[in-house]
Amino acid sequence: MKKSKCRQPLPKTLLNLLLLLCLLYSSSTSSLAAAAEREAEPIRVLLLYDSLAKDTPKSGNVEALQQQLAAFGVQVTLLSVDGYSGGMLKQYRKVILVRNAADMELTNAAFVQDRAVYRGDYFHIGEELPASQQEALHIGIEQTPSEETMLLAIGPYSDAAMRVQNTPYIVMQQTTAKPQAEVYGSFTPTQNSGANESSPYAARNEHAAYVPYFQKGNLSELAMSYVLKDWLGLAELGQTYLLFKEIYPFSDLTLLAGMADTLYDAGIPFAISVQPVFSNSDFPAMQRYLETLKYVQSRNGTVLVNAPVVASTIGQNDQTLKTKMTSFIDVLAAYGIAPLGMGAEMYWSYDKEYAVDGMGFFDSAVLLPNKKLMYRSQTNVSQPFASSLYSISPSFLAGFDREGKAWEPLPMNTALTYDFAENEVQLSADLASITESWMTFTDYKQNDHEVRTEAHVILSQGGHLTINGQALALNDAVRQVSSDYEYADKGTVSFSTLFNVQNKIFIIIIIVSLLIFGFLFMIGYRLYRRKYFK
Repeated sequence: MKKSKCRQPLPKTLLNLLLLLCLLYSSSTSSLAAAAEREAEPIRVLLLYDSLAKDTPKSGNVEALQQQLAAFGVQVTLLSVDGYSGGMLKQYRKVILVRNAADMELTNAAFVQDRAVYRGDYFHIGEELPASQQEALHIGIEQTPSEETMLLAIGPYSDAAMRVQNTPYIVMQQTTAKPQAEVYGSFTPTQNSGANESSPYAARNEHAAYVPYFQKGNLSELAMSYVLKDWLGLAELGQTYLLFKEIYPFSDLTLLAGMADTLYDAGIPFAISVQPVFSNSDFPAMQRYLETLKYVQSRNGTVLVNAPVVASTIGQNDQTLKTKMTSFIDVLAAYGIAPLGMGAEMYWSYDKEYAVDGMGFFDSAVLLPNKKLMYRSQTNVSQPFASSLYSISPSFLAGFDREGKAWEPLPMNTALTYDFAENEVQLSADLASITESWMTFTDYKQNDHEVRTEAHVILSQGGHLTINGQALALNDAVRQVSSDYEYADKGTVSFSTLFNVQNKIFIIIIIVSLLIFGFLFMIGYRLYRRKYFK
């Protein structure tokens, strides 16, 4: 009888090697997962200011900075220096201070002490750059005369009409060591006042950045974005998008469809931010609105939902916003329209109620300049978005000189924003400026966007649109909607015939009375005239 061969156990060395490989695989997998999680988290920045500079030329520069940070996907904590508490700087790896008021001394001792030992990335804007930061950047600071006209140039843009007063500017220090600061643009007096020669607009190194002059509404607003992007450590190129807003159900829908045709024929992708409707979705006017939006979508247009108009903040306990927004998104989705983001004034992202109940459905937004602040539940921490666009108007860009015909994209993702035209003449002028601008626009649908309600999941992935997993069918045929619709129930009409007869009788009596009155007036006029001549 043959002996059965026993299976030999694995060598101990091989077993240890397999265990080591398993541990290495597990460790690398967890490390990759942790890295992906960290990458998905937004950059957190503490934005401090000494003054909002209201009623001064610098008014609004803090708000413009908030918009730019949002366009870079940053979560911002906004705080005045006076409201700073000791130890807060340790909670942030990146801190920005805006010094708008040079005559105001920083009296918060806790902030001054914490800043002196802060080792994170520090960005200083405006007056009073600390000596330690000047040394780190190898720069000096001098002051312009009481009033000066400066030429600012950065990238392909220049602005030669910038009036400044007692403004600091950078002087590069001579050093034998290798320069550590990267400089941006140039800041030059337009008159030979002898005040200073051309100097860098801004300077930055690995952990510090300095911009001496920043004002909303001139080229320094755009120049800031060049420095800010590098300081945040972002490498992705900015894209430019075309957006039309102020579109309502009562807008000229024929004009809207014609605009979509013109842009489609010119090969220009665009987006529209449409006003939501929260009731009467079965009315013909609403049906025509939806049909036109569907047609616009088929002509390579993207639909965004604009924030509803806030009429009052009195109703603090109003909990209907989430229900209303859900209803409108579901109406669009059920009609085959895929809204991919939301347009709202920037302050919406600093309001707990608006950010959650109004904007919480979207991971993409276009944050527009604030017109009127109408907070319900204000917070100083912003709601970041995976995709956010910085809105600028065509007239703003037109105010700068530019090198070359082709437009270079700005550092951040930007929406060139037009108000939808009220008539054909205005629309023709807007479309002519767009088609002749040599500006390249990116298709909003090519990026990833996600919109969720309980009933619908709307996705855009590389230009492929789906609603609840079903590919969206783009149909450019506009269905004709009948106007034969009863907007209100008819009341009792049993006496309608009698009322019609009475109305005719009253009309006849009024006409006869007017004729008699006119006849008597003529007779009286003639009698009075005869008496006058006698």
